[in-house]
Amino acid sequence: MARSEFRFVVDGVDLTPDQQSLIAGEIQKAGVNALALTNTKLTNPLSVGHANLKLRPEWYGLWILDGPYADELGQKINDIGFWMQR
Repeated sequence: MARSEFRFVVDGVDLTPDQQSLIAGEIQKAGVNALALTNTKLTNPLSVGHANLKLRPEWYGLWILDGPYADELGQKINDIGFWMQR
């Protein structure tokens, strides 16, 4: 399974949690927009992550999963009522 990872790092600048969440949210939007601009064909995408530092720090950021792993994880999430397969 292919994987591409892109990072944005800010070093040496003290950001408040609100600033960090705002920047993370804007980066997430830019990443999803870039997928659309490049005509990336996703069959059944699943987005996992968030931009809220207070909520599950291990999920901070955004992962776009597609293919069999996304279906498997999506079904597990759906079992608790959060994801609907297309």
